[in-house]
Amino acid sequence: MAQYTITNKDVLNWRAQGHERILQNISNILSTYKYEVAYDRVFGRDNKNIDKASNKSLGSIISETYDLIQKYEPRATIQEVNVENQNGNILIKVVVEIE
Repeated sequence: MAQYTITNKDVLNWRAQGHERILQNISNILSTYKYEVAYDRVFGRDNKNIDKASNKSLGSIISETYDLIQKYEPRATIQEVNVENQNGNILIKVVVEIE
């Protein structure tokens, strides 16, 4: 198993393959909000959690991150999710394992 760290600030690589493609999918999950994807309006993060950017909402963001990755990218096993509020900007770091 290989272990990787992904954030919601990672740059998209449209030519990714193999494990890199799985990581790309997770990065996309982390940075997409509901109603942004025309063909799947419920895909993505809830804006309410991100817009609050308070310590109280950090737990909701972590829980939502687990749910989204488990639903949309089950090939990755989540090891850890950390959320930091950097002056109102949310940084989500996810550590996953991929077989």
